[in-house]
Amino acid sequence: MAIKEQIMNDMKTAMREKNQLKLDSIRFLQAAIKNREIEVRPETITEEDVMSVIKKMVKQRKESIEQYKTAARQDLVDKKLQSLQSSKLTCLHKCPKKMLKKLLPLSSLKQKHHQSKTWVL
Repeated sequence: MAIKEQIMNDMKTAMREKNQLKLDSIRFLQAAIKNREIEVRPETITEEDVMSVIKKMVKQRKESIEQYKTAARQDLVDKKLQSLQSSKLTCLHKCPKKMLKKLLPLSSLKQKHHQSKTWVL
């Protein structure tokens, strides 16, 4: 199954579970993938393009977390950490292991947070 199809299935599951945070993360991901599709027209989008979009979104969330930490906005840090975890979980089970190693190095699989909460995938 293609990654885009799996993302659509994950969105349906999040809707059924009424998991709003995961649903929002998936919708942002789908919007970014759609924008990438428009950029590469008339060619079709490849799996590598989809993976690069996911990688870009994960990077953006990590940068946002750092900025929120420096601004002492712990509420936003918590929200972005949960969103980041949701984004990573979305792509973890559908990525080939070779692509996954490029996307998520081992050091980024554990996000520590100053209130001694650990986010582990």
